Amino acid sequence: MATTEAAAVRGKRGKKKGKAVKAPPRSQFTERQLRARKRKEWTRKLDVEGNMFWYRATEKRKNEPVPPARIGKVIRFIKPNESTKMPGQVEGELATQSEVAVVERAKVFAEVVDMKVIPASRFDASMRSTGESLQAGTGLGGSRRRDTLALAAKDFPSKYAHFVKSTAALLVPVEIEFLKLSIHRDYMFEESMEHLGCIEEKYIRSVMRIHFLEENGVDAGGLHREWFMMLTELLTDPKAGLFTPTGEEDLTFFLNPNSKFDNGEEHLIYYYAAGRLLGRALLEGTVLNFHLCVPLLKLILGTPLCMDDVRYFDPALFKSMTWMLENDGVEALDLDFSVLERVGEQITTVDLVPNGRDIPVTDANKHEYLERKFERLLLTSVADQLYVFLKGIYEVIPQQLLMLFDYEELDYLLCGSPEIDVDDWEKHAIIGESLARSPTITWFWELVREMPNEYRRRLLQFTTGCSRVPLVGFKGLTSYDGRVCLFTIRGIVGAPDEYVRSYACFNRLDLPLGLTRQELKDVLLATLDTELYGFTTD
Repeated sequence: MATTEAAAVRGKRGKKKGKAVKAPPRSQFTERQLRARKRKEWTRKLDVEGNMFWYRATEKRKNEPVPPARIGKVIRFIKPNESTKMPGQVEGELATQSEVAVVERAKVFAEVVDMKVIPASRFDASMRSTGESLQAGTGLGGSRRRDTLALAAKDFPSKYAHFVKSTAALLVPVEIEFLKLSIHRDYMFEESMEHLGCIEEKYIRSVMRIHFLEENGVDAGGLHREWFMMLTELLTDPKAGLFTPTGEEDLTFFLNPNSKFDNGEEHLIYYYAAGRLLGRALLEGTVLNFHLCVPLLKLILGTPLCMDDVRYFDPALFKSMTWMLENDGVEALDLDFSVLERVGEQITTVDLVPNGRDIPVTDANKHEYLERKFERLLLTSVADQLYVFLKGIYEVIPQQLLMLFDYEELDYLLCGSPEIDVDDWEKHAIIGESLARSPTITWFWELVREMPNEYRRRLLQFTTGCSRVPLVGFKGLTSYDGRVCLFTIRGIVGAPDEYVRSYACFNRLDLPLGLTRQELKDVLLATLDTELYGFTTD
């Protein structure tokens, strides 16, 4: 809630002055509300010479200097060479060829990038953290930069419309070329990540088709949706070792600093593939079933971070760091310039500065300690993972498109809304002629409204291959070819024990006619209580 500086009705004819409406204290806001209030803290602006810089809208302070730990920082990856290949890229074993022969040799990445943490005030806000300038080869001249920032200042629907139009132009139509990924269900995670990491960059925006080995299904779009949903679920599985849960109120995920231990030497190819998968989600308008934590969303956008972002990573640790910042007598805590980190079953000591374990933390140097600790937690501990993850995303989605959004808007782009509006669903559904004359369709919508949201999501997953609603609502459902394809229900004549059928490629549901309301309910719940993944044939 914004502070109203003046809410008065002023006049000459005896009108009473209104009272100023004050915002409640920060302590009365939930973490989610505080997160939303800070979404516009950092914005890109242009100076008089047309150069981009970061502007910070901070709360009013009584001429107090900003503590070093609260100075906004951005990152820049320094490559050991300036070749067009990614640092450490070497040729590996041959991978499976696709339909258009786009997969050549597996990429293997070594930890050779150097991360520089830079105050936002010294960084060109038009540059990627991965080192490339947005002005190089993109036509992002002075007028283009002004147009980009003007669009970024508009409301979300306007920005989203531009984003959809731009990404639709990037996606290569299936009529021109497509990628065929052949995958075993039992090894879906490993084989999918290897495929995604091996595709040549020039083909990464081509339509994908999925073939599950030893199955008869032909992918007209439905299998791709199923594959995507299953793969995104596996991404956050603790066994995958790529993401770790963070936060207390909302479950979100951050990069795993121990991924090398959990996944071995090839852990970076998995992050590269994960970045490409998230880029493909943005490209195709497919939503994820998990949320990234705020610091990672900011890093994708290039938005500055500071110690305050630790609250989204580890709330308890953030409270401890805030106490140290605002109180004296930290010597009593008996801390030094090092942190303990777990690697597998072992605990290791990591120095925040050279010989940090021998330097005690005092009131005089606590600001530097907090600054270095924040940088270690959110930046340098995942430097290699973050570099290839961002590379994967930026190869699919140009960062100038991401510049339009803040982290809350990016979260919504990636995840959509988990709630399903049945009124919107019914409004944008196509009903077959035979079903329209039957009481079955009335009972169907009544039963959907009675369902808990989880069962509505299962029904949507069963029918369309995705459990989340497009950002624009049910009017934005698409078919296998990316064209709008509304939810369709047809009636079928069959035996009383006939089950419902779905055709996820075309967002179609077939309901058996001639059932009572209770029989229809039993049939629907029986379907939604079973495993929704897997291809079956009559």
